[in-house]
Amino acid sequence: MGKIKGGQLSGVAGNLVFYNYNDTEYFRVVPGERSKKSWSERQLLNRKRFSALAAFWVQFRFTQIKLIWQAAAKGKAANSLFLSANSSAFGPDGALALVDPDRLHFSAGQLPQAHKLTANRLPSDPEKVEVTWQYDPKRGVAHSDDELLMMVSNDGKFLGPLKTGAIRKQESAVFQLPAITGTIQGVYLFFGSEKRKMYSGDIYFGI
Repeated sequence: MGKIKGGQLSGVAGNLVFYNYNDTEYFRVVPGERSKKSWSERQLLNRKRFSALAAFWVQFRFTQIKLIWQAAAKGKAANSLFLSANSSAFGPDGALALVDPDRLHFSAGQLPQAHKLTANRLPSDPEKVEVTWQYDPKRGVAHSDDELLMMVSNDGKFLGPLKTGAIRKQESAVFQLPAITGTIQGVYLFFGSEKRKMYSGDIYFGI
């Protein structure tokens, strides 16, 4: 129902919506409900793909992942940045393309990633991972005490971020993989400084 307040029309009257913007009165036709049958196949796929992306983000909204992307977004929408960074990991039908896991990203930010970062299971103990990298103290905002963090890829599920106990100046570390059900296919490694609320981008390693 439309109404007049202070000599101005506002609200809905029939199939018209009246509103005021910058001291000017406008009206537009009320959009009609659109039947799903009228959507094209491409529109249906886009809707399905976006729903899958949004659901993927939701599972991290109460974790440190959300804080990482909030810091990277610099006051903008963290979820939009996350969805944009991960959109290529999802197929047209919304399926997560696990055959190409390096398209997924769980971290972003201003910290530089380590140079020549490598990660491999120890042949003598496959439940442990050996990581090596190079640290250049002159690389911008990188600090010697930046922590090495890890996300674990486990049969289409993702666990973390987990602290490895290593810091940037060490240039190498050996750490235990978490004891979880299923097979760990790989890890995403990145550096973070919780105190400074800064993180680097992540790199995936199939192990």
